[in-house]
Amino acid sequence: MSKLGGAEQFQRLSADEQACYLAINREMVRLARDHAVPIIFAPPLSIGGRINGASGCVIQLARGTFVVTASHVVLGYEQRLERGEILNWQVGNLPPFDPLARIVWRDKENDIVLLGISREEASNIGPCLISAPPTWPPPVPKAGQLVLVGGYPKSLREEALAPGWIGSGPYSAIFRVTLAEDCKFKCAIERRDLISFEGPLPASGIDMGGLSGGPVLLVDILSYPVVGIVTGRCNMGIADLEIIEIASLACIRL
Repeated sequence: MSKLGGAEQFQRLSADEQACYLAINREMVRLARDHAVPIIFAPPLSIGGRINGASGCVIQLARGTFVVTASHVVLGYEQRLERGEILNWQVGNLPPFDPLARIVWRDKENDIVLLGISREEASNIGPCLISAPPTWPPPVPKAGQLVLVGGYPKSLREEALAPGWIGSGPYSAIFRVTLAEDCKFKCAIERRDLISFEGPLPASGIDMGGLSGGPVLLVDILSYPVVGIVTGRCNMGIADLEIIEIASLACIRL
């Protein structure tokens, strides 16, 4: 097996092969990005204060339509409320609502929460693809399979471009699963393996907070099902190694 990193192997391809590779993978990662929806909670603009951002996705099941995100995102909202803050919680283009009143299912250990929304809200949430899996639960990726990741990290957030406006810059990538369990899986990433499909790569060690809750799609032969959400990302500080932790949607029980 070659010891060259992915980027180094890519550079050895012909110009035509590189162009074909980039075009195919660019469309794949855009699919993950199109499934992601930004989540923001902060005090009303008239008060001002710290802005917390996260990501989520929307799934349509027999029991209804749900925004799926990481449980620790809702926990952060709860903790700020307990400190007496007044907060607005906003998902995509929807008007602010109370996420605690919308909790349909929650697993704090595996870090997943489902918030119920109506079909009308789903249609107005913004440019977000709604996942309607033909079978449930979705498959659990195996070690060695590829997954697509999308979300809205705060490092790409745009603020104050217009009075009272907060934007969320999208992020998407393709990674290989290195460890798979029943309810969780992980992707170990070395920077030497990274190839940019659109724009520059994020700087090494950059804070990717806000990616939590972002959708993870399995690269399959005939489809790209949403199979999990991002729950954590850590920099190991060894050879620019990072770990992305993902919770499997297969652990959801409704």
